[in-house]
Amino acid sequence: MAKRLKQSLGIDVSKLNLSLSLGFLTDKLDKEFISHSDVSNDISGYKELLKWLRKSVDSSVDFLVVMEATGVYHQGIAHYLHGQGYAVCVMQSGRVKRYAQSLDQRSKTDALDSRMLSMLGLERSIRLWRPPSKELQQLKALSRERSSLLKDRTIENNRQGAIESSVYSNSKAQKRHKNRLKLFNSQIALIEQEMQELTSKNEVLKRKIGFMTSIPGISYISAATVIGETLGFESIMNAKQLTSYAGYDVVLRESGNFKGKTRISKKGNSHIRAALHMPSMTCVRCNPTLKQFYNRLKPKKAKPLVALIAVQRKLLILMYTLWKNEEVYDANFETKKQQKHKALAAQDNNLITQLVS
Repeated sequence: MAKRLKQSLGIDVSKLNLSLSLGFLTDKLDKEFISHSDVSNDISGYKELLKWLRKSVDSSVDFLVVMEATGVYHQGIAHYLHGQGYAVCVMQSGRVKRYAQSLDQRSKTDALDSRMLSMLGLERSIRLWRPPSKELQQLKALSRERSSLLKDRTIENNRQGAIESSVYSNSKAQKRHKNRLKLFNSQIALIEQEMQELTSKNEVLKRKIGFMTSIPGISYISAATVIGETLGFESIMNAKQLTSYAGYDVVLRESGNFKGKTRISKKGNSHIRAALHMPSMTCVRCNPTLKQFYNRLKPKKAKPLVALIAVQRKLLILMYTLWKNEEVYDANFETKKQQKHKALAAQDNNLITQLVS
């Protein structure tokens, strides 16, 4: 009998059910899979899954649970299995899709997806998932609620303008709309106050937000939204991964004589892109570094919006850098870096001259 080297459980998550596939990698580099009937995505299903795992998993072999991030539906099972002591990995949808494409798998079912996730866990070295802190989860929920209310308020503002411009306007309808707008404004203000109170109680979070708001043009709400959506950049390892997560990664399509236009993928967190739109417009006016960057790009582009999106991307990376390094924004950083590179180049040239002579 072949010896098992690694075990991986793939879970395809939907709102109501969990599709399961348990895979084993043997010393002959073969893969074996066993399946279980779907379980419900609730506590009773979690207990049924746990009972099956305890019977099927070899405790002497490394074991990993792999699932794809699916909004909020994966959170329950991820927290439950992590609490039971299992190693859990929550994969971004983009990485899962690219891996699935490499398998040349034409059919798509829940059972096949769970098996594909199990294979991914067997073949790849994956970074483990850790539950985010309670404060970060609450901050994300509050920022999402605020974003939803802002959209609803915009709809009501547009509707209010239409009612007032109508020939057959109704004074009672106008009054009701004004009351709804007042309610939206009061709830948005209340949420922003709760966000401030939440971060002020956590000294580490408060200090790190201070680093991000030191950037001219970045408000507390913008910084808190980015932190909430990334859960404190917990799963972000580098700038490239961050831009992909936010949908700012650049896509270029060319084939033969066809030359496509360069654009951002937008296959990422739309809440981050929405949160950085207004700050980017402020930064190109009041931030000396980003203003220069924007003006350098703008003449080369047919649409100023393209240059503005580039500013948003650069702004997001800058926020991530300050958060990780715990540094205050320095407007002269780029100039200092260029001067440092010139000084190092001059030292190298002097050394080469001395060696040659």
